Amino acid sequence: MGTWDVGPFDNDTAGDFAFSLDNALSEEHAGIIGRALARAVDAVGCLDAPEAEEAVAAAALVAGQCPGGEPVDSCYGP
Repeated sequence: MGTWDVGPFDNDTAGDFAFSLDNALSEEHAGIIGRALARAVDAVGCLDAPEAEEAVAAAALVAGQCPGGEPVDSCYGP
């Protein structure tokens, strides 16, 4: 389906990213999230959509852990 709404997990790529987190050991979560953010930061030229969608999802998870952050509450999220 591609993208169906504007939330950080409302697209296929972010859903797949959430699925990978769900299937990873809890001690692997920080590395998976960090790598998604690093791919976006390290991109040269244009940031391709899949990397951007994963980075937005990862950033939403980080932001949700900050004081006053909005927790991830999506049926498509991890």
